[in-house]
Amino acid sequence: MKISVSTLGLYPAKIENVLNFIDDQKLDYLEVIHEYPYDHLTYDDFANHDINISLHSPMSDVNIASHVDKIRNTSIEAVCDSFKLANEIGANRVVVHPGSIPIMALKYPEKILDYNTESLKKLQKSAEDYGVMMCVENMPLFERMLFTNVDALFDFIDTDIHSGITMDVGHGHNNGFTPDEMLASDNIHHIHLSDNDGSYDMHDALGKHNIDFPKIFEILKDKKYDDICVIEVNTKAEVLQSIDYLKSINIL
Repeated sequence: MKISVSTLGLYPAKIENVLNFIDDQKLDYLEVIHEYPYDHLTYDDFANHDINISLHSPMSDVNIASHVDKIRNTSIEAVCDSFKLANEIGANRVVVHPGSIPIMALKYPEKILDYNTESLKKLQKSAEDYGVMMCVENMPLFERMLFTNVDALFDFIDTDIHSGITMDVGHGHNNGFTPDEMLASDNIHHIHLSDNDGSYDMHDALGKHNIDFPKIFEILKDKKYDDICVIEVNTKAEVLQSIDYLKSINIL
């Protein structure tokens, strides 16, 4: 299984220290969140390490479904910058969050859904132009977020944009979906791993709560899943705990 680590748990370490950590853990994969302090990286930052990179496009202050045109368009531009960097450094997966409903737009959610669809279609075209795969992520159970329902995301990808999917199993569990339900789509080409008790999107260490990770990996094996699974937890200590957990269930 291709196990990666997100910079979420290693932030704000310098990228060289992050890469050295991945080497020290004898891992081959790293996911970089394309925000400060990792927002001005180049090919040279990775050249001395034989590590496969995926990118997570910006999350902070970004809303591709905003009803404010300048914010929506700037958000699209920020994600396209991640596609550009991915092309330059050879990262062939870019995680993208869908938009969310602005508080002043609660009275016209259909308008926001239209903006979200329009933006994701533009982003899919940009990803194709840069030769990378956009993987749209399912969201946790937070008010006003889109695609908290994995079935809705699956249907949207199948019928509207035909991109990849990032399945965040913590988000899926938080929304009450079983491993079989959240891994049902053949368009899943990227996975985020963290644990929670179902009540909140905690992003805790694997094995701490009640997500059935052995079942998840059994399903992935049966589906012959050959893409990356990213440990996306909050701290370096939780990264190490998650690595130990994966070793304990013979995944690493």
